[in-house]
Amino acid sequence: MFVEMSVCDSPNKCAKMDKKSVTPFTKVRRKFWQQEAYKSEKFLSSKNEKQHVSYCGERFIPKRFERENIDFNLKYVGRREERDILETGITLTSSYWRQSSFISIINSAFHIQEHRLLQFSNLQGSRSQLSGMVSIDADWPCLPRSRPTAFQNATHDMPGICSPIDYNMMDWASNDLVAISSGQDVMIWRNLDESTMIFSVESPTSLKYSPDGKYLAIGCMDGTYPVLDLWAVTPTMEFIVSYRKYFLKSMGFIRCIEWSHDGNELLCGTHCGIIVVLTRPKMTSLQIREHRHKISMIRFSPNMRYFASGDTDGTIFIFDARLKNRLLKLGCRSKAVVFDWHPWTGVDLAVVERCPASIFIFNIPRRKFVATYKRKDDRINIKTVTFSKITGELLVNIIRGDEMECLVCEILVLASLNRVVDLLAHQDRGTLFLMWSPDGTNIATGGLDDTFSLWNFFPTHKREAVLKRQAQEAKEKCSSLCLFRGIR
Repeated sequence: MFVEMSVCDSPNKCAKMDKKSVTPFTKVRRKFWQQEAYKSEKFLSSKNEKQHVSYCGERFIPKRFERENIDFNLKYVGRREERDILETGITLTSSYWRQSSFISIINSAFHIQEHRLLQFSNLQGSRSQLSGMVSIDADWPCLPRSRPTAFQNATHDMPGICSPIDYNMMDWASNDLVAISSGQDVMIWRNLDESTMIFSVESPTSLKYSPDGKYLAIGCMDGTYPVLDLWAVTPTMEFIVSYRKYFLKSMGFIRCIEWSHDGNELLCGTHCGIIVVLTRPKMTSLQIREHRHKISMIRFSPNMRYFASGDTDGTIFIFDARLKNRLLKLGCRSKAVVFDWHPWTGVDLAVVERCPASIFIFNIPRRKFVATYKRKDDRINIKTVTFSKITGELLVNIIRGDEMECLVCEILVLASLNRVVDLLAHQDRGTLFLMWSPDGTNIATGGLDDTFSLWNFFPTHKREAVLKRQAQEAKEKCSSLCLFRGIR
């Protein structure tokens, strides 16, 4: 049942509710905050200024890449040659991981006794007939890499990046802006000129860039009222707050934000379990009341047919994206649950129970789980999962203990539930997944040593080749269809 939202229950705020009465104002970055870096050193040197920027705001500027440190830190500099990360010396082929000793190493690390790398249960029979699939053990459409190709481009200092991690408080825009908040203010990093901007925001709780990168939606507080701000992104160091909407006090605060792929709808998941749907440009609103607990994440399917929402009690609802009515309800044993849509099909949902580690592939039209992986112990905890939009590989960020009972964080790249094709990890430090770049070629990770790293996950020239091939196939398909119609 959908109810038109009453945006405010206080007469003192009525003047601010009318959009026409709210004058857009400029959000200026903080000028005298000691942890902000105003300009990159390159910019300072170009003006013959001898000032040396040494504030903690340099956290996004790669200190390890300074000239005097290059010889000392060669392993962090430049593009590294693609090679076997385990240095096995075996010729890399499409079945590389099965031919090398990597499978035995993973089995030993995870204490898995079965012959297969990960326990796999196919509940619907083989899915090898799906488009793009040739493997007999395929669990989802995938074009896996034949060799490990991910490598680090840069490593930056950023204190506190890993504690705690809230995936609703960070995003990467299509215009190469990265926004991160740790619950105090909002920090925006501009990659083009390596500038860091800090903005004063009262109790930020969530943020998300629009698909075109023109707006940054921020959930925050105005006293005791939850507020949604839309910041218009500008080329300068300032942002225009073009729209502000107040919510009811009873909603608590905005825990997560999700844009539709066309940018016309904005979904806000609240602390009380209500999903508020805002439709642009008039920002009309309605409420979806299905959850009974705090909403932790919302995701639209790639084809815009569905959207899924999950709460802190482990319940996931699947909705019709157009009608906004509930289609399915999934209940998980674990209250810590995360999910992601397959980027090609738009109907396959990877659902994960963090502890004990479990992965489920759920097909929406069939309304059944088509593949599962479960652990019987709690030695391994899954932090998050995400699909690569280019290759269809599933990235699983795990946390486990080593022989010294120290935490080890790694990102496993899966081509199926029994085949690992890549491993993203620092040599001596944990690696936690943070976010994808908008084009899907790079990912950002956080290290347990308070570092922020950028990884080249899929080379840009290969991505362009893939897109070109897909466009050519679509064109040929359309031409064949036109010819068939002509014959008829």
